[in-house]
Amino acid sequence: MCSFIILGVSILATGYLAMMYENMEFMLLVYLQATLFLLSFFFVWFRKLTIRGTIETPVGIAEPGKESLVKMVITNKGFLPMARMKALLVTEDLCTGKKKKQWMRLPEIPRGEEAFLRMLSFDGTGTYRLSLKKMRVYDVTGLFYGNIRGKSKTQIQVLPKLYDIPVRLSLAVRNFYGEADVYDEHVPGHDNSEIFQVREYRKGDRLQNIHWKLTAKQDDIMVKENSLPKACPVILFLEYCPKKHKKKQQRVIPFLEAAASLSFSVMDAGCPHYVVWYDEAEQDIVRIRVDNEESLFVFLGMLMRVRWKRPKEAMRLRYREKYRMEPYVWALSLNERLVLKKEDEVLAELSAKETEQSLAQIELVL
Repeated sequence: MCSFIILGVSILATGYLAMMYENMEFMLLVYLQATLFLLSFFFVWFRKLTIRGTIETPVGIAEPGKESLVKMVITNKGFLPMARMKALLVTEDLCTGKKKKQWMRLPEIPRGEEAFLRMLSFDGTGTYRLSLKKMRVYDVTGLFYGNIRGKSKTQIQVLPKLYDIPVRLSLAVRNFYGEADVYDEHVPGHDNSEIFQVREYRKGDRLQNIHWKLTAKQDDIMVKENSLPKACPVILFLEYCPKKHKKKQQRVIPFLEAAASLSFSVMDAGCPHYVVWYDEAEQDIVRIRVDNEESLFVFLGMLMRVRWKRPKEAMRLRYREKYRMEPYVWALSLNERLVLKKEDEVLAELSAKETEQSLAQIELVL
């Protein structure tokens, strides 16, 4: 509405001069300006009532440095197309609080609903909020405009970078046996609660494993093979609980990259594991199993939404109380100072500025 204020001041100034000098040309100019003011004002006011906009991200996950698709939908309820219009897009990093504003000029918008696609890139790891802050509609001349406040918001998660860490698994980890809801698809085991397969009898098979009902229906003796639970021998505790907000901004991205790289490398070595952290909303520890790429990306998506806070009690103690019937071999922990431990042994003190180089110097022996 700033352009209308300028025009209004111009009308008053021209009218004052016309009355002072009793000049008909100035008075005619006042009438023309007033007519333009009224026509443009009602045109823009009408457009403000008929134009609506929303913003969304078809894919809510992105990688650092790569472009992501952002969809903007503009609805024109008027009977005439909108020739000129701009939209103000605000990108806010929820981790650091930094905001970036960008004006986007839109092409002609016909009557009805029109979708516009834009590609945006995000350099840093974190969760970003995209807001359609306001839209600017112009009159026919393009000189006068009005702003429409936007309320549409969406979020996109830029996943942390993954760095490869050498991992060597001991026999205790490879041959770890425990209870789990996930079973090996290729190797049979001794858990009789789940059947791995049914096959023909072989010499040395136990009589207790004979499938009597299926044997009665067929000519051959059929034997049941039990499944092998894929228990998690390794636990990764994420103990990020900074005391100062400034330190949180400086270390949260290296911490996320280190945590993601540790989980990725342990998974890539063929070791299923649990990742555990304290959730403020639940007021308790939360864990997720990571044993393949799908579960890894689920974990990374959850990791980007965590609001870090210091737990009321030690995480390991709480874990033993909550999952007391589930043993494990090794417990890894990573804290806000980027200190990596295996049980009580300090393996490395990572650098916040050179995270990749620090992780490359580590060799995990589990």
